[in-house]
Amino acid sequence: MPGKSNSFFKIILTDVGSHNKLLFPKKFVTIFGKNLKDSVSLTTPSGSQWLVELKRHKGEVWLQNGWPEFAKFYSICFGYLLVFKYNGDSNFRVSIFEPSALEIDYPVNFVKSTPEKKRVLEIDDFSSSESSDNVLRPCKKTRTKAPSSKASSKPRQEKEKTGNEVAKYRALALANAFQSKNPFFIHVMKESHLVGGGWPNVYIPKNFKEAHKNWKTNDQLILHFAEESWVVYCNLNIKCGQCRISRGWTIFARDNSLSVGDVCVFELINLSKKWFQVIIHRAANDANDAEIEKLPRSEVDKARVLESVKAFKPKHPNFTVEVKYSYLYGGSITVPVDFISRHITKDSCKVNLKLPDGEVWKVKCYINKKCAKFSAGWKNFAKENNLAVGDICGFELVKERLFRVVIFRVKSGVKL
Repeated sequence: MPGKSNSFFKIILTDVGSHNKLLFPKKFVTIFGKNLKDSVSLTTPSGSQWLVELKRHKGEVWLQNGWPEFAKFYSICFGYLLVFKYNGDSNFRVSIFEPSALEIDYPVNFVKSTPEKKRVLEIDDFSSSESSDNVLRPCKKTRTKAPSSKASSKPRQEKEKTGNEVAKYRALALANAFQSKNPFFIHVMKESHLVGGGWPNVYIPKNFKEAHKNWKTNDQLILHFAEESWVVYCNLNIKCGQCRISRGWTIFARDNSLSVGDVCVFELINLSKKWFQVIIHRAANDANDAEIEKLPRSEVDKARVLESVKAFKPKHPNFTVEVKYSYLYGGSITVPVDFISRHITKDSCKVNLKLPDGEVWKVKCYINKKCAKFSAGWKNFAKENNLAVGDICGFELVKERLFRVVIFRVKSGVKL
């Protein structure tokens, strides 16, 4: 089908053993679903072919019988990324990338896996722990390239280039996973957004019009990222109904080292002030992400939060606290007693908690010789800001009894 994308990618976010099917994207199914047979062929760059059964239900299509065997053979697990290219006639070419964003060395498959009959693979040096399975997986130490494999002839530079493409996929996937009750839109950075022959700018999608329908040309917008804010200006084209971020955008992009392929999420936090929180997912291949992606999902989220907390280096006295269950439902949060007694008071008092958008909550600061807490008023702060267990709050004492609060959320590793 000319003009239609025939490729998609899937990031494995569960252990394959506990999730024995792979769901196809709905948009891909809408375009190509009717032409797919009950069994499809998966071909890897090494030339190995696998027949996998296709299942359908209520508009959804997924790989099932034969998929777990395919995944086990190629040691696919949490954090891996698979790129599917549809070549027509129910044939897919599948490229597999490790969490490091590098393409795997494909082991040789001497037989085709079929959904009707599972077969034992006759390959030396299997892991003994797999001996009870119908399809065995080679030890990672003995996994080698096939002599005739196309992958074996790939120069290292090409693999690194492909790895960068995978990193871009990951950045986009993270952005697409973003959820908020506030209006937001997503942009993948292109050269025209950063350099270009004209004046770099970013179009605001038409489906975001409900949020900006009352804006005027040269209205100020505030973009907030990494504890700093930038003033930019919008430009409206009434004839074609387009709105874009223009003047000031170049400075924001330069100051935050935006690159082609980076994905930005623009979340409208305050409609009246036109205040956006910007979340940047970098497309650069980061080796540290490889180690994080090998962890279970909850550990991945926590690791990302801790990385963000490490980058939290305010100028004023500060401390951080991880949110526990009791802090959400008990009506108070424990804070460092030494910090409170040294910087605030040795008696109970009222303090103000201020978010970056300017909103302020008053809470009671209770202190004795053994502990200190934010009590009365804290529960409202936690509820109204949707705090969750595992979130980390950074408290920066900017003025007497005034804390600037930064929230590092476990769900997305994003600051509020």
